[in-house]
Amino acid sequence: MIKVKVVKKDDIIESISAHGHANYDEYGKDIVCASFSTMLITTINAILDIDIDAISYTDSNDLNIINIKKDNITNSLLKTLVNMIHELRDNYDKNIIIKEEDHD
Repeated sequence: MIKVKVVKKDDIIESISAHGHANYDEYGKDIVCASFSTMLITTINAILDIDIDAISYTDSNDLNIINIKKDNITNSLLKTLVNMIHELRDNYDKNIIIKEEDHD
């Protein structure tokens, strides 16, 4: 199962972390993992194209995205990513879980 954690403060996404495998199908044929990876890579690349210093991220076995600048564009793109993850989870709830923490 892919496990996602979103940390927010005052409606600003501070970080997104993810780990695990969807296990919908075998590696290389898993449409849930492929969809999830595509959403992440597209969002990270879009943010970095706009401002290379807006986020930091690590992508080893786990993915961690840290919102450094917390500007409107970066936050909007990260919110869109979280919404897409929710939609993916709604269709594949046995393969992905998302937890959001508010630190208001």
